[in-house]
Amino acid sequence: MPYSKPNNTTLYIHRKSNHPPAILKHIPEAINKRLSSLSQDENAFNKAKPVYQEALKKSGYEYGLQFTPTSTRQARTNKLRPQRKRNIIWYNPPFSKNVSTNIGRTFLKILDEEFPKDHALHKIFNRNTVKISYGCMTNLQQIVSAHNKSKLADTTKIKASSGCNCKDPSCCPLPGNCKAESIIYQATVSSDDGKPQTYIGLTEGTFKSRYNNHKSSFNCKSKKYSTKLSEYIWDLKENNVNYSVSWKVIKKAKSFNPASNRCNLCNWEKFFIICKPHMASLNKRNELSTSCRHSKKFLLRNVKPPELGTTIGLISLQELA
Repeated sequence: MPYSKPNNTTLYIHRKSNHPPAILKHIPEAINKRLSSLSQDENAFNKAKPVYQEALKKSGYEYGLQFTPTSTRQARTNKLRPQRKRNIIWYNPPFSKNVSTNIGRTFLKILDEEFPKDHALHKIFNRNTVKISYGCMTNLQQIVSAHNKSKLADTTKIKASSGCNCKDPSCCPLPGNCKAESIIYQATVSSDDGKPQTYIGLTEGTFKSRYNNHKSSFNCKSKKYSTKLSEYIWDLKENNVNYSVSWKVIKKAKSFNPASNRCNLCNWEKFFIICKPHMASLNKRNELSTSCRHSKKFLLRNVKPPELGTTIGLISLQELA
């Protein structure tokens, strides 16, 4: 039931005031709707009605308040015509203090000249469907700062791990850390007929993607020789030996850095294989002679290839390849 303080004086905007007609028109309807929503039934509405009806009468309204149930109000709302959707075409010219021409005014003038009222496309291209919004231009300091953040910062910072997105966290290969990036990982294979064997690997992307590649090589025989780990797993499977594989991260490192021209990710992998052979019993020495592929990936991501026949400074396209 509506409540008001005993000393409260109910006042509304007078019907002859200078407010917009749409606001004055909806004041009585809004009061009626509000009272009906606060009243639990028609009797409660009628008890509170006199105060508000008198206030409307003093303000010049001849509207009679009547109780409207919620269901009736909802049905009336559904019958209202939905708002018309307007397809606006936005033109966003850059704003600069150095430009003296009024671009917006010039554009609208051209619009009026090219699409007059008797034009077939005037309904599509007119001042009501085409709007102008100026866009701010970046200054030199903003351009340099944005370049430094996107290029230079990435060479010194390691992206933080975003955790795990496995449907079943209990089946995560690295509990709660399967989306780790730029890591050196170790796989330990435990079997029934011998001591555990270990394998060292690296991934610049997420560990989960690399794990899926390993899992595919364990299940598809055509990929048996893709890694020494998959080769060993298939030897165990062919001999009907039970095995289990556990995974862990042993080092986080940054991949190729153009400032130092060095890939710490590849260097750390080779360090573990050479200096700690007990941690990489399945790895072979010929893996140490492989070249780093992260430098070429860095160039592909950050260097835009020029047109054929051109050179970049003193470096030709053949040297980049």
